[in-house]
Amino acid sequence: PLPACRISKDPCQGFVLFIYCYNGIFVSCRKKNQIILCEGYMDVISMHQAGFTQAVASLGTAFTAGQANMLRRYAREVILAYDSDGAGVNAALRAIGILKEVELTGKVLNLEPYKDPDEFIKHEGAEKFQQRINEAENSFFFELRILQRDYNLKDPESKTQFHREIAKKLCEFSEDVERDNYIQAVADKYLIGYE
Repeated sequence: PLPACRISKDPCQGFVLFIYCYNGIFVSCRKKNQIILCEGYMDVISMHQAGFTQAVASLGTAFTAGQANMLRRYAREVILAYDSDGAGVNAALRAIGILKEVELTGKVLNLEPYKDPDEFIKHEGAEKFQQRINEAENSFFFELRILQRDYNLKDPESKTQFHREIAKKLCEFSEDVERDNYIQAVADKYLIGYE
């Protein structure tokens, strides 16, 4: 099928939103209750050719709340397949916050050692790409992993500062059950005692 652009006007902000995809994409997204969001249209084309018809791209430099609301109509889980470079990591961190705002579950696809989905699929194929989708990282733990880069966990002071940052992030969960589940998961992952 020919590429298509889903265009709608954001009533709150008064500008046009673009989501690059193929005709019929949203049937696939609803069936899988999952959308793969990437940066550019070449990634979408590669993913569709490899059978990942739930792939879309936000055209432009930043994913917006308006685009997130468009996606929310079709799936509850968004897997971020952004480039693995610094700009892609920063874009993923921004997108995670936007997904949370509209109550979408976010996961992050690890494309390393490749730069983007197109390159990954060309070198590794669809089966390994599906495996990476299955292993996509929970967005909260992705944020912690990126945050951890700024700390030396062998130094007690630095480790303490990192744990304080984790505690601040855990306080962002408004629902007690969700916060308790994440506290337990963080304690297990980072070997932190809790009661």
